[in-house]
Amino acid sequence: MAEVYHYQPSPPSSAGAMQIAMSGERTPTSVSSRRSTTPGSFYKADTPEFEQRGGGSGSSTGVKRWKRLHEQQTMEQLSSLRHEKKESILIAKQKARETARKISVELLAKEWLSENQATVEIRAYLVDKLLPTLILGVEKLLTVVDFQELADKDRNANFNPLNFLAQYLLRNNPKYSNFAEASPYVRGIRQVSEDLRMQLFNMEDNRLAKIKADVKRRRTEREYKQHLTQLEKIRRSNCLLTQFTEWNVAVDGRVELSLFQNALRSFNEVAEHFPEELKRVSRLGHSLEPTDETGITLTLNEFVKYMNTYIENLPREVFEQFMVHMSKCAAAYRASAEREQRRIYLSNLFMRCDHSGIALLDRHRILNLFEQYWDQMKNDQNCKGLRNPRQWPVVEVDEADDSVGDDEEEDEPSTQQTTEEVAQESQQVLPQPPPASIESTQKTLDENKDLKEEVKTETKEEEIKEEQKVEVEGNKTEENPTQEPEVVETGETPQEIKQEGKDGETQNGQVKEAESKDGESNEEVKDGEAKDGEVKDGEVKEAEVKEVKEAELKEAEVKDAELKDAEVKEAEVKEAEVKEAEVKEATPEKKETADSEKEKNETKKATDTGSGTDTVKPVKPKSALKVEREEPVGQTGRISVTFAEGTTFNREKTGLTLTSRSQSQMSAFDENSLNVSQFVQLTETFLGDEPVKDVFTRLLKFIKDGYEETEDEKMDRLTKARREAVSAKRKSMIDVLFEKWDNDGSGYLDLEEVESVMAKYKDGQEVEAIYYAKEEMKKKSRFQDQRLSKREFRMLIQLVVQEIPGSETFDSLLEFLTNSVERSYSDRIRGEARKKWLQQIVTAAETGGASMEPVYRAVFQALYKDAEAHGGGKKISANISMSERNVKFPQRGETCLRYVAATPEDADYVLDKILYNDMKGVSFAALESGKPIHVPRVGNHGNIHFWNTRRRPEEREGSFIVIPLKDKRKRAFGLLGIDTIADPHTKAIFITHEIQFFQGIAKAFSIAYHHVDMRRKLLRITESAVSWIQRRSPHVREVVEYMAEPDSKGMDYVLRKMLTTVPKGPPEYCAKPPRLERKDNLFRDYLFKCVDNSETVTADAYGERHLAFPLRDDDGKAIALVDISIGDMKKLPPHENKEIQRMLRILQMAHKEITKEFNGAEKMRILEGEQDDEARTDIMFDRLMLMELRDNVSKLDQQAYAELRSYKDPPQIICDILKATLAIFFLDKAEEGEFDDWIRIKTYINIDLSQKITAYDPTAQKDLNLPADKIELYMKDVPHGEVAKHGSLPGQYMYNWVFVCLSLIEHMKKMRQNEDEGVSSDAVSDKEEDVNMDDQQKTEAE
Repeated sequence: MAEVYHYQPSPPSSAGAMQIAMSGERTPTSVSSRRSTTPGSFYKADTPEFEQRGGGSGSSTGVKRWKRLHEQQTMEQLSSLRHEKKESILIAKQKARETARKISVELLAKEWLSENQATVEIRAYLVDKLLPTLILGVEKLLTVVDFQELADKDRNANFNPLNFLAQYLLRNNPKYSNFAEASPYVRGIRQVSEDLRMQLFNMEDNRLAKIKADVKRRRTEREYKQHLTQLEKIRRSNCLLTQFTEWNVAVDGRVELSLFQNALRSFNEVAEHFPEELKRVSRLGHSLEPTDETGITLTLNEFVKYMNTYIENLPREVFEQFMVHMSKCAAAYRASAEREQRRIYLSNLFMRCDHSGIALLDRHRILNLFEQYWDQMKNDQNCKGLRNPRQWPVVEVDEADDSVGDDEEEDEPSTQQTTEEVAQESQQVLPQPPPASIESTQKTLDENKDLKEEVKTETKEEEIKEEQKVEVEGNKTEENPTQEPEVVETGETPQEIKQEGKDGETQNGQVKEAESKDGESNEEVKDGEAKDGEVKDGEVKEAEVKEVKEAELKEAEVKDAELKDAEVKEAEVKEAEVKEAEVKEATPEKKETADSEKEKNETKKATDTGSGTDTVKPVKPKSALKVEREEPVGQTGRISVTFAEGTTFNREKTGLTLTSRSQSQMSAFDENSLNVSQFVQLTETFLGDEPVKDVFTRLLKFIKDGYEETEDEKMDRLTKARREAVSAKRKSMIDVLFEKWDNDGSGYLDLEEVESVMAKYKDGQEVEAIYYAKEEMKKKSRFQDQRLSKREFRMLIQLVVQEIPGSETFDSLLEFLTNSVERSYSDRIRGEARKKWLQQIVTAAETGGASMEPVYRAVFQALYKDAEAHGGGKKISANISMSERNVKFPQRGETCLRYVAATPEDADYVLDKILYNDMKGVSFAALESGKPIHVPRVGNHGNIHFWNTRRRPEEREGSFIVIPLKDKRKRAFGLLGIDTIADPHTKAIFITHEIQFFQGIAKAFSIAYHHVDMRRKLLRITESAVSWIQRRSPHVREVVEYMAEPDSKGMDYVLRKMLTTVPKGPPEYCAKPPRLERKDNLFRDYLFKCVDNSETVTADAYGERHLAFPLRDDDGKAIALVDISIGDMKKLPPHENKEIQRMLRILQMAHKEITKEFNGAEKMRILEGEQDDEARTDIMFDRLMLMELRDNVSKLDQQAYAELRSYKDPPQIICDILKATLAIFFLDKAEEGEFDDWIRIKTYINIDLSQKITAYDPTAQKDLNLPADKIELYMKDVPHGEVAKHGSLPGQYMYNWVFVCLSLIEHMKKMRQNEDEGVSSDAVSDKEEDVNMDDQQKTEAE
């Protein structure tokens, strides 16, 4: 309860105060005891009591007065209090009203205050300049709208809000009016503007401080990064300085630029296998420049500067990978020095063994020596690296002895040995690593300066020998008769080089002294050979001369036509041999003195280098990569990558001419002979990865002592070489005559014309001989007609020479014919130009990467050029059509013509159209007759089909000629059509020499087309082989096929990457096959060595083992190669190795079959599915596998099947194989479960099963419905590697047979499906053609 105190005013006088004091103090009372009275009444109530105590009148008057004053004062005070309270209430209400109004206005204005600092300046401008007036104008506008109720009415034409607002803004311009300041909103806006200015000011200060701090931070970070970059740059420079010392720096401290360019280029290839995140950042600083071919060399500083331009932006991780790659390249460069040393020794050995002097050795005899050496040394610990000479890759895949186990395959634990482990194991036999610094390297090289000078001279002399040998080989390869005497002269190369060794600088002396260290006699190894060469050579040569004369006499009795030429050649040989024998006999003492001096020098060098007891001390050549192209050698070393010409320090060593280089580039494989490069390659393959020097030396001596030829063998080789030289000379002379006769390049000569000219020989005295020769040629030539090809013309000349007696018949006949076909100067100029254009067509096919587009382009360009130069400026159009078997609409004819190429003006009307036999035209008449058909005026012919139906009849004037395209069997496979309908001249008729040139274009196109077609078919066959290799050899990492083709200069060849495998999926064709040039691929030169020698090459490139297998044509030259990469493994598991050999053998068989067919042989069609040429190509590889398995199964006897039946509880693998085999013949029984019982399976294992297997054709139409997926279920749990381990030949054959059959069935099903899809599309196009024909008929009728 609240307490209330009564009011006690102060008395006006002391008496009153005393009275009040005497009356005592009042006590507070509760609110409930108070009376509801006014202050006056309260005092009135108390007065009587006061008067009773005080008493007296005088006092009462004072009291009254006091009361009155008191009451008056009290009332005044109460009034003032009441007034103050009222005013405070009014003020509070006013403040409340102002507060309520102020809050809404400020909130509206405060909306312009935002935390978005990006718009502070804009908002400050709007708040300060625009909003105070605009907002009031909008407010006034809304007020008027509400007052006039315009919002609820239709649009008032008398009131425009925009005009109203504009008027308001003009009348209240802040420059002339401050009316807006009276608005509370404007006042709020002004406050907001001040706040924004402060915010902007504060923000500017903070921004400046932040910018300064950010700049400082960035500068610090940049300086730190620059510091790290500088440190990294210094580290990389140091790495490059160290790496430079690994490149066998020359005496002058320089290394060739081309090596580093190849290393950079190869790094791009390696980077393609990096993870995706590294691949994106692995690009070099800028694009690579063309590989240097001028011999520029770099010093240490130049090397660092050059490399930094490419690698300075590489991330650290990628740089480390780059340095690893550079180290591998440097190691390959160093390893090439050892191979170059072995090459020199092996080349010398080859020339010592080449007793007949024709630069060829007997291949079987060399392989026999390898086998003997292997049998003697295979138990020697040092000979573990030798490869079995009875197994691939030493011998060919079809020569490998499967009955003899390969020791490499027995060494199962070493299968997974990597190339890096091999490299570590081989450090004992490799030369010591290069010094760690340039100074130490320079010092070492300076100490051996004399040795380098001797090596330089010695290498020159060795190259002279090799050049002479290779020139002989090149002459034989090209069969160039103009260089025939060199064949004989080169036979004396070994003795000539012995004479050159008299200065004590040749390699022979070094080898002799090294052999003397092993306790062997120098005279026995070297001097003995020299003396034998001096003493016996004369006797041998005299015997050779005598026997050659006897052989010539016998040969003359058989063929008088070759007598005189052979005598001339033999006389030259005899004269050269006698002269050289006299020189040798006159200088034996000088040679012995020179040999002794060489021995002393070599002894001193061997002692200085601490060669120990090694019989051969390889001398490090000045250039580790000096490998001439004319002697390509494949390698098998740890990093066995050889290098091409142009990578050495001494450019003067290259002594061969360009012609000899191109001749020796691609050596043809001959199973009976070896040239020098093939011998070196074969020997190195036999020696293995890293041969021990002692093993290598003993092999040299073993071959030198073991290779012997009898006099009869030498004479047979000489006679054969001379006969080939004579044949080559005559062939070249006849070809020259043919080209001269065929001035317009048609590729054919008219038989009647040739016969009429030859009949004038000797005034017609030899007409009868010419007639007999012609009849004999018709018997021998299966495809004879009234036109002679170059081969048939050559055959006719040779037969005529044989019919006419006399040794000078050939020369006189050719001289007569040459004089009889003299051409005028203008004709010769025209013929040369046309032959150049024809050659461009063939070249386009050879260099086009198995594409027909360049060929079509070259054909049309040749036609355009000839029409402009020799056709009177005719405007011609041309098209090419191919004959196809009409399987879609056989009622319209057995064959049809599909247009595959056309000139641009006709492409829209002709391209990809099909001409059927029931349509107008002369094309099928030319196709069937095989002869050109010329229509001088197409408008008057009436049987010409016009594809362009929009051409009016009066515009259909001009000439038209259609020329058959023929293969080597002179069967037409297409047509070349040429017309002048678009020519505006009225007389645009083809004349004779133009028609002959068109025939030449058809012949050139035919050659080009078959070249490309053969390449394409080989690619498809290889694709099948690669697919099988992927399935059967899981350890194979990658398989790539390259094709060889001439380069643009015609000096060398390049490789085209055509086909490659992907990690998952079938092989893929390269859309734009890249070109690999020799100069750009020094560290993958094994590819070029494989093509050079046409032999298998094993090599390590970039840390991966590669097997390069050549694919040869009929002549034995490699036209393609298959590069198999097995990663870092040393060798494949035995069963995978055997499978690869099997696949490569079948692939080579398929290539041989294809090349023979394109050379005119009959096509083998064994299976029913091979009736179609396209299908035949796709299944050829599988068909060859099937035929091989058929042959193997047919050779199984009763004992082999009895072995299978002898199982009581056979392995599950054998059961599954037999179930799958029987399911192909008895699928119903297999599904019923009859073959789940082994007892029942055994009843089918007999000779009858073998007969069923050999007779089964999986491509037959009746077997295409066989569900292959059901049969595959039986084989899904049979791993290929486990089949061979059970040792069951029938089981292995049946396992492979089942898979081949299933593959053939799948192939045929896909082809049938594609054919069905093609029928529907062709039906639509056929309807369109019918519509076009109707339009054409209507146009003609009009």
